[in-house]
Amino acid sequence: MSLNKIAITGTIGSGKSALSAYLLGWDYMVIDADEVGRFLVEPGSDLLKEIDAAFPEGILASDGSLNREKLGEIIFNDEEKRKKLNSIMHPAISKYILKIIEDRKGTIFFEVPLLFENRKALEEEGLTFDEVWLVDADDAVRIERIMARDQISEEYAKQKIASQMPAEEKRALADKIFENSGDLMSLYSQVDEALEEMRGEEI
Repeated sequence: MSLNKIAITGTIGSGKSALSAYLLGWDYMVIDADEVGRFLVEPGSDLLKEIDAAFPEGILASDGSLNREKLGEIIFNDEEKRKKLNSIMHPAISKYILKIIEDRKGTIFFEVPLLFENRKALEEEGLTFDEVWLVDADDAVRIERIMARDQISEEYAKQKIASQMPAEEKRALADKIFENSGDLMSLYSQVDEALEEMRGEEI
């Protein structure tokens, strides 16, 4: 059996983590790119030192950890600084993930929130995917979720959505689309269908 790499992505507030959690419940391996990134920038790490040097504005908290809120504010409306951060993070994340999956077989899922925005950079580092699963939801639902999750205003939630690739463009690039404007059981039912189809192809 060969290695089948499936990326899970989606619009902000769509429910990517809910889909990933369901797959974990079925004992599939799910690698969260954001979690890998958090691990790689733990206090004292070489990667965190590199990021600190690249942002003289100061992105460390008093305890030496990464001040994610401050860094987020710096790159949120500055495309060049966002590119600078990505040029540091993406190679490190890709290299670490490739090491994890080395010599593995079967199906592995990868939660990559900004896959389409950063796919070219990831592929240049050797991290490619056989299929892309997109989770999406209505704008109103996503805004409500983001506001509740991040404890922010409706205006800021809309700004976060506007800062990413439009949902329509992502839908056009995905291999499978999961609608998640309703309850979790509806999402799970769609995932069950996709898994059944996938298992049928593997036989």
